[in-house]
Amino acid sequence: MTPKTGLENETELLQQAANGDANAFALLYSHYRSLVYRFIYKYLKSPQLTDDLTQEIFLKVWENKEALTDRQAFKSYLFTISRNHTLNFLKRASIDSTAKSVIINSYSPSDSLEEELQTKDYLAYLQSILVTLSPQSREVFRLCRQEYKSYDEAAEILGISRSAVKKHMIKSMKVLGDAVKRDLGIPLGIFLTVLLK
Repeated sequence: MTPKTGLENETELLQQAANGDANAFALLYSHYRSLVYRFIYKYLKSPQLTDDLTQEIFLKVWENKEALTDRQAFKSYLFTISRNHTLNFLKRASIDSTAKSVIINSYSPSDSLEEELQTKDYLAYLQSILVTLSPQSREVFRLCRQEYKSYDEAAEILGISRSAVKKHMIKSMKVLGDAVKRDLGIPLGIFLTVLLK
């Protein structure tokens, strides 16, 4: 019999895994591991940390395997767990200076379309905070943080003083910092390093 190229029998495998079938779960793991790994690597940029978190996520799914029968979209369920687990790790890493250093020093920009798509959640979140700012504060943030203009360049483009640009940036960063800490539980520095650097 020719093996299936995808997971056309995923529903059956999920049911078997939920009943404690380790072989069925191993097939799910084999199919999804690389996707989860790439998703996490986008945020951590450290092979060692990414591998550790990937293992932890699948262990977490296995420990809660009884819930698998209720999952109509296992991939979405898996990525939700992956995102939450990664954010929790980043929160812990903000306290652990060694882990934080590994994450930030390992980060490098990527042109991968797949990785770009995976940042949509963060970008949408950023936009939802920026719309609460005044139009001029939004424009200052865009120029200085997203287009990497200097305060002097932004001031010239907008026709305002350098000190006004600085005041807008201080206000914007405070609003964004409070929101990120409240909603995501991570420091603003890590959020911006992952998203904008």
